[in-house]
Order: sequence, then structure tokens, then C-alpha cells
Amino acid sequence: MEILYGLLRALIGWPGIITAIVLVCIGIYSKRIWLIILGGIFAIPISWYLGSTPRFRYIMYALPIFFIGSAFAIKYGKSKLACFFTLPYIGVIVWLGFTVLFQ
Repeated sequence: MEILYGLLRALIGWPGIITAIVLVCIGIYSKRIWLIILGGIFAIPISWYLGSTPRFRYIMYALPIFFIGSAFAIKYGKSKLACFFTLPYIGVIVWLGFTVLFQ
């Protein structure tokens, strides 16, 4: 049971967030769609967790969908558009990180 709790903490916490961002960045750089999709899958737990709070109720549920848009942009050869699609998730996470650090 402790292994399951450890896995949940890793997926919902900062390791899952950083893993999602790194996978998407590597996927965009190497033009591998499956890495971007995997990063989107890693972004789902924290998005659902933060989506249940009043401040992020509507926006966090939609942020992993931007990674799907990024994968489509890579598929059609639009690397800059793919980077643009990742900015909302990265912006919210950076804001959250600064909020946590400077409380």
C-alpha cells in the first residue's frame, strides 16, 4: 500500500509536473509526438487535483488538452505553434511554484 501512495505522490506532486514539462519539451525538440502525449498524460493528475480548487476550477481541466494541440502542431510541422501551446501550462505551473516558494 505504501508503494501506491508513493506513486500517487510522485504523479501528483512536483516530480510529475517536472516530468510532464521535460517530456513535452524533449518531444517538441526531437519532434516525437508520443513524448508529447506522454507528457500530457503526466499532466493530467496535477490538473485534476488543482482543478478541484476554486481558483483553478475551469482552466486546469483544459490545460492537458493544449499538449494534444502541441502534438498536432508537431505532426503538421509547426514547431513554434507547438511551443505556444505549452506556454499556458508552464505559465500556471511557474506561477504556482512562485506562490508556493514565497508564501
